[in-house]
Amino acid sequence: MHETRVPPSFARRAVHSGQLLGGRYLLAKLIASGGMAEVWQAHDTVLARPVAVKILHPHLAADATFLGRFRAEAVAAARLHHPSIVAIFDTCSDNGIEAIVMELVRGRNLRQYLDEAGPLDANRVVDIGADVADALAAAHRAGLVHRDIKPANILLTEDGRVMVTDFGIAKVRDDPDRTETGTMLGSVKYLSPEQVEGAPVDGRTDIYALGIVLYEALTGRAPFVADSQAATALARLHSLPPRPRQLRPSLSPALDEVVMRAIARNPNDRFPNAGEFRAALLATRVAQIQPVVVDKDRTPVYELLPVHPRSGEVLPQRRHRGSVVGWLVFLLSISALAVAGVLLYKSGTLQDLFGQIKDNYPEAPIPGAPTTGALTIVRAVPFDPLGDGEESNNTASLAADGNATTTWRTEGYDTRNLGGLKPGVGIWVELAQPSKIHRLKAISRTQGWAAEVYIAEQPGRSLGDWGEPVAKAKDIAGNADFDVDAVRGRYVLLWITDLGEGHARVFAEIAEIQVIGSA
Repeated sequence: MHETRVPPSFARRAVHSGQLLGGRYLLAKLIASGGMAEVWQAHDTVLARPVAVKILHPHLAADATFLGRFRAEAVAAARLHHPSIVAIFDTCSDNGIEAIVMELVRGRNLRQYLDEAGPLDANRVVDIGADVADALAAAHRAGLVHRDIKPANILLTEDGRVMVTDFGIAKVRDDPDRTETGTMLGSVKYLSPEQVEGAPVDGRTDIYALGIVLYEALTGRAPFVADSQAATALARLHSLPPRPRQLRPSLSPALDEVVMRAIARNPNDRFPNAGEFRAALLATRVAQIQPVVVDKDRTPVYELLPVHPRSGEVLPQRRHRGSVVGWLVFLLSISALAVAGVLLYKSGTLQDLFGQIKDNYPEAPIPGAPTTGALTIVRAVPFDPLGDGEESNNTASLAADGNATTTWRTEGYDTRNLGGLKPGVGIWVELAQPSKIHRLKAISRTQGWAAEVYIAEQPGRSLGDWGEPVAKAKDIAGNADFDVDAVRGRYVLLWITDLGEGHARVFAEIAEIQVIGSA
């Protein structure tokens, strides 16, 4: 057996708070420690910014193989530019200390979140999975396979982003000799069958691991758990796990099927790439459904049921069998309401009431036929970079649900200029694929509002990240139609700068967003 000898200087060395690495990075405090490295919060004294410094453990820094892999992480990951991938800034080698300097992300990892909260809202799991899959798609296009996707490597930031970190054992496909075939890397619960068998890996390995993560986030348990790590790893080669819906019946069959396909034993049975996995996940983010057995001798049918906005669980519904008495009560009630309506109408009371309602709340637009050339929108996300991140988040999907009678609206403010607290708030939509965009239509009953339109290949974290507006309008009387000069992108931001006319609490409403263009 080969044994790596650790020089005494490495064995005795220990980094500490206040230490300056590379003449530049001042260590502040230890924030995490894993099997390969410690992560320190530090201060970049040259650029005057906070950073994270990942320092390889001493015995690994003395191992040429691990050191080579560690440095490969910096070279490979530094090529990646994606909002859901932690950015790599620099490397540092200082008197036996090997380190990577990266973006400091404030928040918690998904492992901590699951340990505290247990199973998550299904739509929240879909959103996390979609962001991670998007990051993996970018990495795979660059020739990088992560190989260690697990909850601890998925960060949930304080400003609501989802980020992937730790490409420390990634395999760079254009350097096949960097990692030996047969070396089993990654956390046991999330290993793919091909990793357990020591077979070659590709992007579908990351899809499998992400599927396991989503399974655990939905059900509260990993699909394969045994008495030992070896037994846990081998279980996926010889048995099938229970489907997620067997553990959580309120999950939709569509989401259940997507997760099970992702964790298929044979890589050829999984999604062929992370982009398709992401699209399949987002396609399930419409509604939660559960089976309703009509008769014991008939096949169950599925019924759309109301969902609790935070927990994602189906709300209980009372069900009654029809009866003659029930129908009589119903018909008598309808008759009484009709008589009362006639009397109120003749007296003028009902007409006055309807007039007051119409004056204060104009009629909602009636949805018409789908606009020719309308592009498919897979999700809508509120955008409040200068606020607390909460801008009616639970109803954002109503702005892109194909139904103009349902609306998303901003939070209420004291004045139409958002109380003078910030220059605007918005909502962005993601298209199914990058497209050439010609127009954006916003259905609204808000009067006198103003907005700008931005288009980008990736969603920005701040308004400045979106570039320059491609269209703008003010004093909009209800619906808006923005002309865009054939700009190509996948993400479209509607940035509201004036909430329009209102009463005590001012807000703008968006009933539906349509993006017109061509793929």
